[in-house]
Amino acid sequence: MNHEQMENARYRIACNFGVRAGLSPIAYIVLLISLAIATDEGWSYFQQYWYLELLLLILTIGRMFFIKKLVHSEKHNYTFYLNNYYLLSLCAAFVWNVIISMMLWADQLQSFSYLMLSLNVATTAGAIGTMSSYVRTITQFIIIKWTPMLVCLFIMTYLNVQDASLILFMVILMLGFVFSQGRSIALENQTSFLRQIQLEIRSDELSHAIKTIEKQQDEVKKHRDHLQEMVDEKTIDLIEAKEKAEQADRSKSEFLANMSHELRTPLHSILSFSQFGLTRLGQVDEAKIRDYFEKINYSGEIQLNLVNDLLDLSRMEFKKEALFFQNYNLLKITDRVIEELSSLYEEKSISISLNKPDEVAIVNGDENKIAQLLRNLLGNAIKFSPENSQIFIRIYKSSHNIRLEIEDQGMGVPDEDKESIFDKFSQSSRTRTGAGGTGLGLAICAQIMQLHKGDIWVEDANDNEVNSGAIFIVIFPQS
Repeated sequence: MNHEQMENARYRIACNFGVRAGLSPIAYIVLLISLAIATDEGWSYFQQYWYLELLLLILTIGRMFFIKKLVHSEKHNYTFYLNNYYLLSLCAAFVWNVIISMMLWADQLQSFSYLMLSLNVATTAGAIGTMSSYVRTITQFIIIKWTPMLVCLFIMTYLNVQDASLILFMVILMLGFVFSQGRSIALENQTSFLRQIQLEIRSDELSHAIKTIEKQQDEVKKHRDHLQEMVDEKTIDLIEAKEKAEQADRSKSEFLANMSHELRTPLHSILSFSQFGLTRLGQVDEAKIRDYFEKINYSGEIQLNLVNDLLDLSRMEFKKEALFFQNYNLLKITDRVIEELSSLYEEKSISISLNKPDEVAIVNGDENKIAQLLRNLLGNAIKFSPENSQIFIRIYKSSHNIRLEIEDQGMGVPDEDKESIFDKFSQSSRTRTGAGGTGLGLAICAQIMQLHKGDIWVEDANDNEVNSGAIFIVIFPQS
């Protein structure tokens, strides 16, 4: 057995010893009371040695306490209760033998003395039976218990008390026999108990192995019995995975088609005007060259914006971009974005109506990302609004959140597209052709609101009209 198994074995031997001991601690008290009741000499001695009997009673109570604790002990504390019980047992045996020896001395080896000797032998045999799992314990117990009586018999032999030498000789022979037999029995019992524990360990291991095999057999049977069901489930999963892959492939194709158009157009412009500049260098005036460079610069900015959108979305998805959260006044950020985009809506004669809240609307977030969110939403509203229309921006504050609404008077968003337009590379079916764009703006808005633990969705501005416009609603948690 390994160290842990050996420690478990010692713990079980100790608990088994506690169970076997049972009511044995009170044996000395019961025997003394029985002698006091059954014989006149016993009652006389019982009264005469009351102080030793009181000490024996105290030791017995202590032994009962520790034997109860030992039976219910744990591996970390059983040695404490075992050692204390054993120490009290040795003290009780010694006190008991002192009482018996004093009775023997008082009786001077008359008939009552032989009863005392018989009781001493009987209690010794009983103790050996109880402690039969501990070889060393039996040796110590016999020596400590019989020392007072042996001393008493030696003194009586020296004083030539009748039969004292014979009784001393018989007691020594008896103790030698009990000592050898007790140690032999204890050794056999200890070895047998350890073998029993080893067999139990092997049995537990075998039982665990059998259970493992049975469990594996049950699993094999279950897989065999339900193989068709599992195949069907896997087939359904594969079909769903195939449909998702096809959808992803379609989205990718649509994205690549849009991107190729959006990237190719400014790139073609850049290459064309740079070619014009190279071939006509020195042939045209400075104003024409400036016009070429302005168009190249404009096309480059368009391409840069497209690339920035892709990089922003990628960084936010993988959380590689550091955000700096602080409290900001949403109205001030909105005013700034409206001012930034003034050239766009003024070109289409679109008026912006901003509904200001009664209280200051403070949001906790990254200022640049909030501005980017507003830029994307207001830019879309301007792009899809007809000329001479209105865009309404409303900010509401409640005890739980801050609500931002951007309403346009454009063509609106079909019901089937209200969720998908926030997906990457996706556009509304009404704006997919002719409006331009990559379908990344609203996906970026959704990612920004996810990072701010808020929400964003779209509703119809007026259900009674076909092209009633759309309301994009953004919810910021209250800071």
